[in-house]
Amino acid sequence: MTSMSSGRQAATAIGEVKQHLSGLAEKAGSFPDMVSATRYVMGNYSETGANRVFDCRVQPVAFEGFSGEWVIPADADEGLRGVYIHGGGWIAGSPDTHRHLVHMLAAATRRPILLIDYRLAPEHRFPQGLNDCVEAFEFVLKHGPSGAADARSVALFGDSAGGNLVAAVAADMIMRGGTVPSALVMMSPALDFRPYPEPSEGIDDGICSEAGFTALADLYLQGDATIHDPRVSPSAASDDILARFPPSLLQTTSVEYLRDQSVKFAGRLWANGVSAHLSVQPDLPHAFHLFPQELANTRFAIAEIAHFLEVSDQN
Repeated sequence: MTSMSSGRQAATAIGEVKQHLSGLAEKAGSFPDMVSATRYVMGNYSETGANRVFDCRVQPVAFEGFSGEWVIPADADEGLRGVYIHGGGWIAGSPDTHRHLVHMLAAATRRPILLIDYRLAPEHRFPQGLNDCVEAFEFVLKHGPSGAADARSVALFGDSAGGNLVAAVAADMIMRGGTVPSALVMMSPALDFRPYPEPSEGIDDGICSEAGFTALADLYLQGDATIHDPRVSPSAASDDILARFPPSLLQTTSVEYLRDQSVKFAGRLWANGVSAHLSVQPDLPHAFHLFPQELANTRFAIAEIAHFLEVSDQN
């Protein structure tokens, strides 16, 4: 296959995914409220009809008030572990919506990953969902799929709102003097609830918008926290907190609404001496990671994550 024909196939695949998401957004407009609309979109986000790959073993885990499941590749090194925090605007999503991606991440990184079903807003307002994520991380520090055992490395993974919670867990642990994750992987993350001083340029995002983001913030926080709290807006963290962040990978796209949040957060990390890598994929939809069978860019992003963790674990 020539590079030209390969490029045409990639462009066609991206167009088909965008058309699928556009259809979801159009149908979501008929729902009576933000919660039901978002849960509809998230429940069908990656449902394109592609055959999903589930090559890993799954092992349920129960916590007080929520649950999770270990996703364990055949060649897992149980000393290297991960926690996956799914996206969905803090009000939607579940292991069902992200399981296919986590199977591929676990296989690529050769580590068991705990995929958690944390409590969602508005039924469970901030900080309940964040507290579930912190509890899961602290559990994985001391427990692997085979039982109690200290981890050598625990990486946090998350997309969109899950990417926000990944950074929020790190900020929370730093603020409380706890153990900091070994590495952070943030995919299309939401990192700042504070209003932007200027509009972003070049955005073409049929899923995320300023109005939608503001509405989600209201549902998530319900007046119980300030948008300047680093556990809400990680970009609002002080230099002292950010300087203690672990190696971090931020993956975003050139046209998504949240793009500039990743760019600015990466800049803050670099300014504070943190080993951070920013990857911007061209012309892809928000949370493109949920399309690993459809998009070659997603498979590249997964390989990039595996390489990033391999390097960070060696340092």
